Amino acid sequence: MRISSSWLTLGASLSLLIPAWTANAQEFNLPLRPFTKVVLEPDTTINTSNSTASISHLATSEEVASQSVIIDKAQSESASQSTGKATSNQQASSDPATPQAAIATLAKVNNQDPPKLLSTTNTNIVQDSQRSQPQKVSSSTEPARIDPNSTVYESGKLDPAQTLVVPTTPSQVKLDLSKPVTLAELLELVERSSPDWIQAKIAVDRARAGLRAAEAGRSATVSASSRYTYGNSVFSPPTVTNSTTNSTTNTSTTHALTGTLGISYNIFDSGVNDNTIAAAENSLRIAEASLNQVNQTIRLNIVTAYYSLQNADETIRIQRKAVENAERSLKDTKSRERAGVGTKFDVLQSEVSLANAKQDLLNAEASQLVARRELSRQINYPPTIEITAADKIAPVAAWKLSLEESILLAVRNRSELDIRKLEREVARNNANVTLARLGPQVSVFTNFDASASFVNNGSASADYQVGLSLNWTLFDGGKAAAQVDQYKADQATAESKFEQAARQARYDVESAYINQRSRFQQIDTATKAVQQAEEALRLARLRLDAGVGTQLEVISAESDLTRADVNRVQAIIGYNQSRANLERAINGI
Repeated sequence: MRISSSWLTLGASLSLLIPAWTANAQEFNLPLRPFTKVVLEPDTTINTSNSTASISHLATSEEVASQSVIIDKAQSESASQSTGKATSNQQASSDPATPQAAIATLAKVNNQDPPKLLSTTNTNIVQDSQRSQPQKVSSSTEPARIDPNSTVYESGKLDPAQTLVVPTTPSQVKLDLSKPVTLAELLELVERSSPDWIQAKIAVDRARAGLRAAEAGRSATVSASSRYTYGNSVFSPPTVTNSTTNSTTNTSTTHALTGTLGISYNIFDSGVNDNTIAAAENSLRIAEASLNQVNQTIRLNIVTAYYSLQNADETIRIQRKAVENAERSLKDTKSRERAGVGTKFDVLQSEVSLANAKQDLLNAEASQLVARRELSRQINYPPTIEITAADKIAPVAAWKLSLEESILLAVRNRSELDIRKLEREVARNNANVTLARLGPQVSVFTNFDASASFVNNGSASADYQVGLSLNWTLFDGGKAAAQVDQYKADQATAESKFEQAARQARYDVESAYINQRSRFQQIDTATKAVQQAEEALRLARLRLDAGVGTQLEVISAESDLTRADVNRVQAIIGYNQSRANLERAINGI
């Protein structure tokens, strides 16, 4: 039996299309992750008037987001001319008719203020009455961005589609500038450039729109309809003449216009609207708490990346010093060999030590470049500017609270706990909505009907109706009960996740508190070790010069000094990182 080649081709095409259809279907199964946080109250009820963010710096996030510093256009043009590239882009940017935006750079902030802890005083949630429309921000050296804080959009209308672009020329991704920045300056850019923060803010706007949609259920519904008809009618009246029945056919054309205006208002719905609005309000608070959680996570990631860059910079300094010490030892060893007081073995040892030091220096330089790009990625910095760490490595201020006070503060202010508690309330609201739909639904309505005919000199008529409607579901086959069981499962899941989040909050505080205390003690030990290693190296060289020591002692002393210096840097960076983790654990970074 022969199989046609066209059937084989069709079968091969279907085998390729089925996995593609499956992959496309899986893209729509991603869970939606929903801003200010809601302070957790000691009791099990939700106090909506006191649900708010307790972080002091979040209250001024909109003010910080409105600040920006723009690089002077002449400066950007001179920088582009120095590379000899992107001439056409400079001409486009110099034309005032070309809609291009300059690169947004870091805002200058006061770096003298110490980090603020959480304020335990509750404040009311300030809901924005206007949402910002995403707007494309582009330049000649970077792809377009979406800025949600640009302009105010018109409610109820679809925003214009933004152009999504990627770099297409080497000049758009080449690093042309190097800018030293401080950690405080980078943290000010979180709410302006981080894609995760922008997406969480959009989720808040979506939840706020859902609340408006739920509140619209309390308003009356007005509907209108009209209809125009055109047609022919046939009528055959019977006639009787001399006992004989004859029939004639009459045809007429009809034109008619009818219209209806109806108004309906639900005066009693057994609590459907109230529970729907309550669920929408809690969903909005979940989105706000999720925005606060995202903000805390992003800030911690930026702090971690900045400390990693500082560590890489300091490692380069240490390794360069190690190379200098190895080069000095090699020079001294060769001098002693020429003088006849040294051996070839000592020279080989010094050469191997120098090669190892250079290898460590190359690894440190590569780690520094990677740390710089990682920090740029975290903050979504312009791709043509390479940022460097401007802050010096120094321990931050000591933690003033005890472990128990820190745990209580974390349990009270963690956004994760607020989200789980609000998710339980949303499940209960949805269950109440389902049960309320089984109750009586009473509404009052008014209908006004009008019609007009254009046949036989025309005729018109109008009438209206006023009535009361009662709907009551007596039996639904158990559908409502099944839905309530689903919401009960959602409530139980939220309660289980709440307990898990509470235990995680305690563990985060304990681990960060223990680590920062240990690292703080290590700083003094490591600093003394560096001083002792420097003195040991000096004595080893004196012993070698006096002829009572060996080159191996010098190499060992150099390695000990490098290791002690690295340990000191690791202790400071580790302490600062543990302190940042502790602040994140109490939702206060």
